[in-house]
Amino acid sequence: MMWLDAVLFGGLVLAILAWAALSAYILQVQRRREATRAALASTLARLERMGSEPLAARLDAVRPLLSSATRELVMHGAAERDLAPHVFETLVALIAERWTLDALVTDASGHVSERDKWRRMTALRILARFSHPRLIELLARAVDDADADVAAGGLALLGRSLDPRAVDLLVGALASPRLLASRVAVYIDQSPQHLGAKLTGLLHHADPVVRQWSATLLARYPEEKIEHTLAELSTDPDPRVRKAAIQTLGRVGDQEAAACAIHLLTDPIPYVRAHAVRALGELGRADQADRVSSLLGDGDWWVRLAARESLEMMGAEVWPVLVRCLDHGDRFVRNGAAEVVQNLGVLDSLIMLEAATDNPAGSKLAMLQRIASAGGVRFTESLVERAGPVVGPRVRRLLDTMGLEHVGAV
Repeated sequence: MMWLDAVLFGGLVLAILAWAALSAYILQVQRRREATRAALASTLARLERMGSEPLAARLDAVRPLLSSATRELVMHGAAERDLAPHVFETLVALIAERWTLDALVTDASGHVSERDKWRRMTALRILARFSHPRLIELLARAVDDADADVAAGGLALLGRSLDPRAVDLLVGALASPRLLASRVAVYIDQSPQHLGAKLTGLLHHADPVVRQWSATLLARYPEEKIEHTLAELSTDPDPRVRKAAIQTLGRVGDQEAAACAIHLLTDPIPYVRAHAVRALGELGRADQADRVSSLLGDGDWWVRLAARESLEMMGAEVWPVLVRCLDHGDRFVRNGAAEVVQNLGVLDSLIMLEAATDNPAGSKLAMLQRIASAGGVRFTESLVERAGPVVGPRVRRLLDTMGLEHVGAV
């Protein structure tokens, strides 16, 4: 049995030695990486100070500093978005000198492993910055890739591109059943190019999600003559499309848009009603305040909120409508109307004026009492707070005379 113990002991010793060797190797690799990263940081800092010097001088300065740096490390430095132009130019020139730019094109063309994927996405960012002649081809390939990260990276770069070909790729991606339309829409929205005509062509796409996002994104292009087409989409069988259509019409439409919004105030889907009522506010249709005020009592909270916001957008012209709402049988309507009055600043003006008067008019006191009662106890307390330390006590006394010192929601 002693021989077995000796074998086991020898195996243990070998395992310990192997573990120690592996640990030493990992530590050595880690130190080497830290040293090269430090060298890169030092190089970037030095290049920042050499902005006025020619490229040849900058290259002479960085060659010895990055002599042992890997291509991945230099690529990592060149891909940083905040690099000054002259720093980026120097690092790209170093890559071209040491490894050739064709190596970047190869990296950007495809990937197999996770390491290859990192190289691909990094290479694409570098090539995009100096508009390589094959960039659009490489980005098109990236967008078609099955890897979601690569596709998203390609779309992000297309969304920043000034190349006219990027427009077709972005719009094609929006209509692609393989890509998430909401994600593609983010990059289209960021694009510095004009995509109005292309998006208009998608308003009758078979996929309702494509119609929805096309209608939503067209709000960026008020100069496009799309009111009639969007008006047609306001009756789309898909509620998401109806919502998007009326949302954009509220921003770019006119008479036809208002008619669509009025029609959608009775839509069975709450979020469609909410956007319809908000559209009337954005269009400044104070003449429709009565219709909008009726939604202060809607069964959906978001619709009630949209109605309040819409009335506020219409301004002080809606005052007569709000006064009538103060006696409404629905407490949501009363409270909503009182809140709009407060947010418009009308109530504060009335309260401050009457609080400063020794003999407040009875008719005005009655009006204030109706408004404050509809708003509830927190409503009256906020009036006192906003009045400040000087006028606040006078406002409190005025509210006391109206029996509103402890008013509750009605």
